[in-house]
Amino acid sequence: MSTLLEVRNLTKRFSSGGGLFAKARSMHAVNGVSFTMPEGRVIGVVGESGCGKSTLARLILRLIEPTGGEVLFDGDDLLAKRPAEMRRLRARMQMVFQDPYSAIDPRYTIARALSEPFTVQGIKPEGLLSDTVAQLLEMVGLNPGLSTSYPHQLSGGQKQRVGIARALALRPSLLVLDEPTASLDVSVQAQIISLLEDLRSELGLTYLFISHDLGLVKYFCDEILVMYLGRIVESLPATDTVARHPYTQTLMDSTFEPDPKRRRLIAPLPGEVPSPFNLPPGCAFADRCPRITSICRSETPLLLDDGAHQIACHNPI
Repeated sequence: MSTLLEVRNLTKRFSSGGGLFAKARSMHAVNGVSFTMPEGRVIGVVGESGCGKSTLARLILRLIEPTGGEVLFDGDDLLAKRPAEMRRLRARMQMVFQDPYSAIDPRYTIARALSEPFTVQGIKPEGLLSDTVAQLLEMVGLNPGLSTSYPHQLSGGQKQRVGIARALALRPSLLVLDEPTASLDVSVQAQIISLLEDLRSELGLTYLFISHDLGLVKYFCDEILVMYLGRIVESLPATDTVARHPYTQTLMDSTFEPDPKRRRLIAPLPGEVPSPFNLPPGCAFADRCPRITSICRSETPLLLDDGAHQIACHNPI
C-alpha cells in the first residue's frame, strides 16, 4: 500500500501580546507532529478541545503556514510549492469543515457553490456544468432540484452534504474532515458517516478524520492518533480496546456505554490542563497522570514504536 501523505515534525507556533503593557507570549499549537497516511486508509485524530487537531488539519493543506516541518503529498513537498502550484495541487486534496452554516456563501445558490471549484481551478467539466452539479448532488443523496435553492433553505445535514459534494467536485484523493458531524443531530450524524463510508468505497478516497468523539473515531477509522497540547501522545489501531498511554485509556474509559450494566465508575482526572503559553517541563500530562514518576517532570517523552502502538510516555500501561 503506497503512502499518500507523510507529515514530518510539523510545528506551528502562535504569538500574542507584545503591546505597550502586555508582554509577548508564544505557544506551540502543533509541536513536532509526524505520521504517515497510506492510500485508501482512514486515520482519525482525537483529543480534547484546544489540543491542536483543527490547526493540524489546516497546516497539512497549507490554509495556514507552518513554523517548521515537512508535508509530503504523493511525494511532493507542499511547503516548497509556490501559491500557483499549491492551488493546482489542492484539486487533489480538499477539506470538509465543521460548521456547514458558514462553509457555504449565503449569497450563492447551491448550483453556484458547487460550480465554484471548477471556476477557481479553471477546469471545464465534462458535459454541461448543470449536469455535473446534478451528478454531485445525487452522489451525496440530495435531489438535483435543490440546485436552485439557497443555503438558508436547507437543513444542517443537507448543507453538510453540499459541503461534501463541493469537496468531491474535482475528484480529490484526500479529504480532510474537520469534525464534519459535530454540529448535527445524532440521527443525521449517522447518515453522514454512512455516506462517507460509501463514498470511500466507491471513489477510493483517503480520509483524515478530525473529531473529539473517540467512540465515533473507533467505529469509522482504521488508525487513531491521540493529541494532547499539540503533540501526538499515542498512535494505535482503531480495533484496540486497550490503550498504553494513560490519557488515551482515560478517553476510552469515558466513552459512553449504552448498556448501564457494562458501565464503569470513572474517576475524574485530577488537576487542570496546563496553559499552552506556559507548559511545565517534562510531560505536559504529568500533573493529571496517575502513573507519574520523577522523570515525568523533567524529560519530555518521545513518541516511540512499541509494536502496534506508538507511545509518548515514560510509564506506559
